[in-house]
Amino acid sequence: MGVMNSTNNHPGNVQVAGIRDIKFSRSTNGDTSSKQVSTSAVIEGLNLQILEHLKEDGRATFSSIAEKLGVSESTVRSRVTRMREQNMIQFITVTNPLALGQSCWAMLGIIVRADARVTNVAEYFSDLTEVVYAMRIAGRFDLLIEVVVDSPITLRDFLDKHCYQSSLVSSVEPMMGLDLYKSLYKWEIPIADNLGQ
Repeated sequence: MGVMNSTNNHPGNVQVAGIRDIKFSRSTNGDTSSKQVSTSAVIEGLNLQILEHLKEDGRATFSSIAEKLGVSESTVRSRVTRMREQNMIQFITVTNPLALGQSCWAMLGIIVRADARVTNVAEYFSDLTEVVYAMRIAGRFDLLIEVVVDSPITLRDFLDKHCYQSSLVSSVEPMMGLDLYKSLYKWEIPIADNLGQ
């Protein structure tokens, strides 16, 4: 199990850990305005300590965390419940892409066609199982997409089907990952060591 910022994930989906899996908190209706997500809801102090233990082991019991922190179990339970109710955190299952043989990844800088809406293209890529990260950005590209697959050949096929032959994409610049120096998930630090290279 993993502890992550709340987001509107598709129900029932098992998430694959991406290179950058930091996500913004959302309200239950998807509104990220300041009226829905309190800017004063900062994770600090005891809450931060609790989350550090949950990030180490998402299955840790409230009683074991309470014992380590020197507080009562009810305190830990109420803190976690409150953070979940405020959409600050959520519990999800995250698969290890290396264990599943997904050892090839790339960031794709995408420029959307002039007659296409960026949001529609972003939603299209977000629905693809190979995509673990999709962000609209400012600069030379419209979108930054992260893809994790099992081989360079699979990546080539992905690019052919969803980018080069797509009526939504004007151009794409693939940026292949060579080494990984920091990631939210410990099994990916660094990826070369985990692959025995």
